[in-house]
Amino acid sequence: MDPLKRFGKQAIFVYLLAWFIGSLWMMAVLGSGSVQGKLLGIDVSRYHEYACFGFAGALGGALYGLRMFHEHYHDLTSQWMYWYFMRPILCFGSAIITIVLFESGIMLLQVGDSMSARISIAFLTGYGYGKFMEKIKALTTTFFNGNGTTNGNGNGNGNGNGSEPPKS
Repeated sequence: MDPLKRFGKQAIFVYLLAWFIGSLWMMAVLGSGSVQGKLLGIDVSRYHEYACFGFAGALGGALYGLRMFHEHYHDLTSQWMYWYFMRPILCFGSAIITIVLFESGIMLLQVGDSMSARISIAFLTGYGYGKFMEKIKALTTTFFNGNGTTNGNGNGNGNGNGSEPPKS
């Protein structure tokens, strides 16, 4: 086996495992209230819930990444290496945005207002990141197109790039 590929596989495994364990640990630290004051100029007490949601999303993304790494260990390519490295980071941000979208009323879901319900949604967003992106695409199409219909290419205007008005 190519040493670079072997090292890459080990690095991916350690990286995803660090995100998985680190996310659990950070959620516990933030949930305990032991972090107070400012951290890197951010008032932690004001945003600790959103950080918990982000880490819940990263936890879901790391778990999904570990599962896929296990199932496709022998199929690793450089493209997939980038996917593995980016997944927890993208899931962190997506989980926060999901909660903001629910809180704003743009996305509707019958879920309780408890912290555990929101953390669960954030986790599911991370685990199902691909489905989340499909939902965001549909929401932006509906929001910016105005009628919620598409023509099969996902943008609702018929020209394929979404930057020009529909052709008559």
